[in-house]
Parts: sequence; structure tokens; C-alpha cells
Amino acid sequence: MEAPLLQFEAERYPKDTLDNLMAEFRERGYVILPKVYRRDSVDAYVQQVKQALVFDGLEWDLPIDSPLIIWPAQAPRVRQTLTPALSHSVANPLPSLYMNRWLIQPSEDPNSVPEWHKDREPDGMPGQEYHYPKDVFVGMYFDDLTWEKGPTRIIPGSHRDNSLLPKVSPDTPIFCQKEDALLFDQRTWHCGSPRKVPGLRILAVYGFYPVPLHYSFCFRMPEAQKKAWLQATKREDRVFFGGPFLPPNELQPHE
Repeated sequence: MEAPLLQFEAERYPKDTLDNLMAEFRERGYVILPKVYRRDSVDAYVQQVKQALVFDGLEWDLPIDSPLIIWPAQAPRVRQTLTPALSHSVANPLPSLYMNRWLIQPSEDPNSVPEWHKDREPDGMPGQEYHYPKDVFVGMYFDDLTWEKGPTRIIPGSHRDNSLLPKVSPDTPIFCQKEDALLFDQRTWHCGSPRKVPGLRILAVYGFYPVPLHYSFCFRMPEAQKKAWLQATKREDRVFFGGPFLPPNELQPHE
């Protein structure tokens, strides 16, 4: 397969810019990460994605072995923001990619009613100190969003204040540009909105959580732990010994 054509902005955010982005993220529950990609490379990458799509009878998706799937998550400016978004520890944990999903949908009924939801419950309450999220999502739309293209809507601050509720509190549409990414705390109320213009909606979503590698003295799984992981038959045991991923397919135990 041809190498991904999406090009990254190589220069990291200056410290004052990063500090401002993180302050906005903690306050509002989301922040647009500007100029993550080279704008003039995005359209070519989107064409690559469209050409690689397969239809499973229910929805469009990328082949699971396609390098296009995880390429956007490797952008330096995305990776730079993850640790400070997840922790304020002096001994910083390292972010780990545990989930990626592509939402690829055609235009929808413009009169459809969006469903407000939270993917995580808030740890903090009004008046209490800020609680860092257990994980964060990063979304890439690869398009200049407008109302007609169906932006995500968020109730700012609802990750901290439980009194902010859908249909009562004001919400904000997220108008990312094609070169941007959205860093998102799933403890906020949010919903989609219908795409009203022709064409596919393409959204890549990645989940990251902090791994306290700074305490680790062993960077290779001990053989005894590896054996316990490979022999595990319950989901809870697989996660306990090996993290959120199943063992390699060729060694995966029979269900």
C-alpha cells in the first residue's frame, strides 16, 4: 500500500501556547489543537482513505491492517498534548493508545434529533479541585466544518459542573479546520449533528490513557506474566495480565 500522504507539522507548540491550550482544555472540557497537519496534504490523504474503504454490509470501514488507521494519531502536536492533558505529575506518565475508531457515514436526515451523552462520568463536582481524566479522546475530521457538515456539539464545562445539562445549558458547535484535531474530555455532554450536504462524514477517534512507566524497572513482560496472559480465558484476566488488547491472534486461546 502507498504510504500515508498526510503530513505533520513537525514543530511542537511553544510552551506558552501549550500552556494556554491545556488551560482551555481543563476549563471547557475540550480544545481545538490548531495546525496539527499540513493543510495542503489533507485532501490527498482523505482520497487515500476513501479508496481503501471496505463495506461490511452495515458500514464503511478501513481494513484492520491498513497503515492509514493509526497514522493521524502519530502527529507530534497530538502527542505533545497528551501527557499534560492526562496528568500534572512531576514524574509524568506516558500516554498509551488503547482505542481507535473510524466513524464513516453518509449524509443524514437533516431533521434527525441528536442524542446527548457522556462517555465517562465526571470525577469532579462544582467547587472542588480539578480532577484529571482517566483517559482522553482525540478526534480528526479532515474537513473545514460548517453547520451543514454536521459539527460535534459540546456543553462547555459540563465535565466539572453537574448542573450543566442538555436542553437547558447552552452548547457550542466545534468548527475544526481540516488541519486541526480536537482534544476532548468525554466527561462533557456532547452530541453529533446531521450532515446536510452530500459526501461522507469521516471522523477518526483515538483514545489514550496514562501508563505510569516512570515506576517501571522492567520494560519486557516477564515470561510468567506472558504465559498467564496467553492462557487467560476471561476478559478480566486478559486485561489484568496484558492490558486492553487480546493476545496475538496465532496464540489467542479458544473462547
